[in-house]
Amino acid sequence: MRLPDRAKFGSVETKEMKNINRRESPRIAIKLRCHVSSPALWNKSAMYTENISRSGVLIAWRGVDTLLPVPSIGQIVTVEIELPANHGFGQKCIHCQGSVMRITNSAEQFPWVALRVNYMDFRSFHDRIRAFEAMRPVASSWMA
Repeated sequence: MRLPDRAKFGSVETKEMKNINRRESPRIAIKLRCHVSSPALWNKSAMYTENISRSGVLIAWRGVDTLLPVPSIGQIVTVEIELPANHGFGQKCIHCQGSVMRITNSAEQFPWVALRVNYMDFRSFHDRIRAFEAMRPVASSWMA
């Protein structure tokens, strides 16, 4: 008895199974302005998301005029993602905390930083940015 060259599961061959989408949540390609903070990173420049899902965010890690320090794998960062303003409710943001899972270079010579989201919440945007700006001098003195 000769065994087949390729394994077959039901009516699907292994060759066909290579392209299965293993993501937990659907990913949406959307460019939204975001602000990243961490005790080790205090970036003054806004960045942009490349895509977002319920469990992860891909960020184009580039500033307007400067190179930004890149986080390390496993580092925990906090991200404020600006949402379009709704005049009835004011501007909101997605506040999320995640750990850096992957860093890859894009074709445009800046890194993409992939975060696995541990926590996500919707908040008022302007209140969060004011609190973030107020904490910067204190955190900088700790890190000196």
